[in-house]
Amino acid sequence: MRWAALVIGSLGWGYPQDSLDPRKRLHPYELARKQEGWVIVGYPTAGYDPLRGLGAAIVGSIAYNGLRTSPTFAYQPYKHYLFLQAGGFLKGARYVRLVYDAPWLRERPYRLTLRAQYRYETQAQFWGLGSSYLGEWLPTSLARYEKALQTPFLSPDGRWYTRLGQYHFEIHQGQGWLIGERIAYRGLVRLLGGIRAVHEKALSLAGQSYDLYASHGQKVSALQGPTLLDSAAAGLIPTPPGVIVRPGLSTRLFVGGAWVWDSRDFEISPSAGWCAELAHEISLSAAPTQKTFLSGRAYHTLYRSPSDKIQLVSAVNGLVSFTYGRQVFFTDLYYANRWSEGRSFAILTGPTSVRAFRENRFVTPFVYLLQIELRSRIGEVRILHQHFTGGPLLFWDAAGGSDRLRLPRYVIHGGGVGMRILWNMTTVLRADAAYGAEGWQLHFTTGHTF
Repeated sequence: MRWAALVIGSLGWGYPQDSLDPRKRLHPYELARKQEGWVIVGYPTAGYDPLRGLGAAIVGSIAYNGLRTSPTFAYQPYKHYLFLQAGGFLKGARYVRLVYDAPWLRERPYRLTLRAQYRYETQAQFWGLGSSYLGEWLPTSLARYEKALQTPFLSPDGRWYTRLGQYHFEIHQGQGWLIGERIAYRGLVRLLGGIRAVHEKALSLAGQSYDLYASHGQKVSALQGPTLLDSAAAGLIPTPPGVIVRPGLSTRLFVGGAWVWDSRDFEISPSAGWCAELAHEISLSAAPTQKTFLSGRAYHTLYRSPSDKIQLVSAVNGLVSFTYGRQVFFTDLYYANRWSEGRSFAILTGPTSVRAFRENRFVTPFVYLLQIELRSRIGEVRILHQHFTGGPLLFWDAAGGSDRLRLPRYVIHGGGVGMRILWNMTTVLRADAAYGAEGWQLHFTTGHTF
């Protein structure tokens, strides 16, 4: 009880702001370009995703940085940050994201993060669950294989059918985060706690009608038969122990927390320091789902020119994510949850992990990921009172998965080139071209990889 009282009492204790660790302080180059007061960014954007096709969105953010005389001005990216993004893709996906983040509330060592998002898409991937799918390769290229699936065929009953949606399902998903945070040990340690709510509807594409061109060139109306998701729900294909494949409506509430060591110099685009996170969450149900997340990110400035306008930085990201329990809903395997940022991301493949493979192309309960990047800054420009800086990068990603707690048997990997542009020191615009066993994958979006 004495130790519990000591821990609870320490949560209300502050410390002088001038005792913040110098490793958290912005480099003079970034600090000189950080604006006082309000920073408002708004723009339309276009993007491309290999799964969803071309997309467009409206992006807006409002950041309040405070005054330069503030004791935490040189140690944090902003005092208040509000971000809104709404967009969609040609292949049916739509999404809305809203984020509010406030570190060092009233100059005290506390942080509040709120995040809400909604997404709808008909291109959610289901190629099977489990590590065995990592070792299976398609008989031809992915693009050629998908084209063959689109070709309708005439069944003995005289109707046209297609396998277009064989590996897809439709999903409507709303997700919300509420996270409170205590900052300690001169700004280096962060103790988090909060709740995460998920409300989603996963639907099979079986029975959908598509207008497609048959092999003889005639346009026909083809019906989608049972998909792989239906086979998994019926128990016709194997899934890892404890995983429930059940299309339909599901609402899940998780409570979780994390311990974070963060010595990075700038959270939006760090160039020095490292960040380690150990997080765990549990669903509030009779048969709870457990998710454990362990991550380490390191950044090191390899070269900085005398003018500071040219810079070369190495960045490494490694993580493991475990999802387990007696009744794990299958969509919980698709994402890892980084509580330090209040966000979920595709864990094994996609734009935030192994960029050379389609998002959610492979899914396993136990996942291991390693990313290495060589980033550059080659200059800066100012246009209409807007500040832009950035440059190209090289990267390599590798990941593996298993059905239980052990080292992975199969590993997927790929590398490529990209570009990062930091806008007003608050927003990162990025583009990646990655090459792997299934050819090239292109990604254009807003936000940093890790």
